[in-house]
Amino acid sequence: MAAMFEHLVRVRWRDTDALGHVNHAVFLTYLEEGRDAFYVQALGSDPSYVVVRLEVDLRAEVRYPDQQVAVRIQAERLGTTSLVTRETILTSSGEMAAEARVITVRWDAGRRQPIPFNETERKRLAAAMAG
Repeated sequence: MAAMFEHLVRVRWRDTDALGHVNHAVFLTYLEEGRDAFYVQALGSDPSYVVVRLEVDLRAEVRYPDQQVAVRIQAERLGTTSLVTRETILTSSGEMAAEARVITVRWDAGRRQPIPFNETERKRLAAAMAG
């Protein structure tokens, strides 16, 4: 099983909706914050990537009094230009609030197209996957 990366994200008042819980669209922001932190730790830099596929199952509500959530990232499969991750959001009590499967693609912002992970990035991601 792949190594688990965890990043804490603060629940902001603006994240909540009229029902008093974090709006479902904000869950994507929490996942993104965790994924960005994962990439920085795994690669030592903030790579340019785009999300090309996202599947999310919402399991429980998050409320402002929770104060923070834990975003957990597991790298599942490394392709030439893509990385598949399993991502979860846990409430402050440890309840699973969301499960996601995300496919990102390494991106060249100047050329506006996918690019392969370089040798160093591949080694670092492989190491992150192995734990």
